[in-house]
Amino acid sequence: MKKWIFLMAMMLLVAVNGISAKTEGGVIEYSGSIGPYKVEFSYMDLHMGDGAHFSYQYTTIRVNKGEWIELTYVKDLNGYSVWEEHINGKKTGTFTIKLTSKSITGRFVNSKGKRFKVNAKRTGGNWADAGEGL
Repeated sequence: MKKWIFLMAMMLLVAVNGISAKTEGGVIEYSGSIGPYKVEFSYMDLHMGDGAHFSYQYTTIRVNKGEWIELTYVKDLNGYSVWEEHINGKKTGTFTIKLTSKSITGRFVNSKGKRFKVNAKRTGGNWADAGEGL
């Protein structure tokens, strides 16, 4: 009963304040490249507007011991979103990308200033639940 009352109160708060709430999270998968390197991206929009989880892994070379690399959202910039890459606590690059339900496009600049074109196409996942407005 308490959970139901809490849920109703949250829905009322959302309605009154005009906040857009997500009732379910979702995961979208993409496959493509960063420059000449093949990669896979995973974008997960979390429940009730709690943020997003965005990561990727290289598929043809070994980076970060073959583990997924987590990206941290920084800001929106002229229609692009900016995400930072950190490996072992050190900033190793920045993505400036357009993320849509069908693709990821933009650029990646590594810590040495070298630029790489980013292109990826959606390969799976449930977009109906992930990311309003993407």
